[in-house]
Amino acid sequence: MTRLFKLRDITIYKDTQYYCGPGPSSVLLPDGRILVAFRRARDWTSEGVIAHGFPSTDACLTCSDDEGCSWSKPVVFTAGNITNQNLLRLPNGVLLCLTQRGELVPLKVYEKWKDQKPFHYNEAFGWAHASFGVQVMRSFDDGLTWEGPFFISPVPDIDPIFPDWPSPSGLRASPITLQDGAVGVAVYGLRGGKRKSGNVWFMTSTDFGETWIPRGRIADDPDGTHYPNETSVYQCESGKLVAFMRIENTSERLLCTSESHDSGVNWSPWQPQNIKGHPFQAARLSTGQVLLAYGYRHAPMGVRACLLDANCDNLDTTQELILRDDGGSFDLGYPHVLPLPGGKALITYYHNVDNGLRFVTGSLVEVK
Repeated sequence: MTRLFKLRDITIYKDTQYYCGPGPSSVLLPDGRILVAFRRARDWTSEGVIAHGFPSTDACLTCSDDEGCSWSKPVVFTAGNITNQNLLRLPNGVLLCLTQRGELVPLKVYEKWKDQKPFHYNEAFGWAHASFGVQVMRSFDDGLTWEGPFFISPVPDIDPIFPDWPSPSGLRASPITLQDGAVGVAVYGLRGGKRKSGNVWFMTSTDFGETWIPRGRIADDPDGTHYPNETSVYQCESGKLVAFMRIENTSERLLCTSESHDSGVNWSPWQPQNIKGHPFQAARLSTGQVLLAYGYRHAPMGVRACLLDANCDNLDTTQELILRDDGGSFDLGYPHVLPLPGGKALITYYHNVDNGLRFVTGSLVEVK
């Protein structure tokens, strides 16, 4: 029987000037280098302020040519009110990076429309902002130069906040390359602009991320009873698609899954699984097994992972591996799984110890 083992933890980027989180991701380049994308913003944690929605956030790239032992100086490739960076390298070598984006709203506009539009007011920093949807950046030279942004819009039933704005959606995980050649990703938003009314769609692109169309609705919660939101999608070798969902309004905070057997057009009702944590991301290892990683925002806080069979049918019986349990607060996790040769994988995430500096780190694991 094969099992999952942790080999070591890796520090990817840690700087006392910067808050780094959530959501790093990584790709393996043809020459064997590992490329990691992450976000950083000026750190105010010592003052009790968390820079989640900071409007001057850097999106950075760093690279390792020695399996994570050392990392290059970060290079900023875009900036703004952006969050988690979600990489995918397509079979033709095109590199995509998806993130959700916000725009600052003048306080005069905020006061005028705050009771009618889903604005966000940040009391710690004193500004208002609104969702500007999911943006796509694209590179043809492995991250040296970029074009974009393009936007995943329109998304059905997710109304723009202002005319000509993109649908105000968000995303949790990197897109995937589907067996039919399209690129697919799950995005979520507020149905009709109603707060906590979850609406998760599977969107696809056939022109390398420039334009997107809806293929099928993964989850719908028009009454706001459960609020499904951050969702990642994995395609099994059999062709089955599995959506790993974060359902907000549940006391257990269990993983919920939905399946599609027609390339993402129709999805089964979500089902709770016996795995606690959020959010989730899965990838296929060189062994053919599937590695699922997730944040664990319950004591002891950290990041965990488990090994699934090729069709993701053993969610109820898989054994959990604790990667980190030394987290100082719930502001951690958002892992990404990068398969490596020889049954190994690098799981990247953001972390903190003693509720201190948030930094980009990872765990190297192996199936034996």
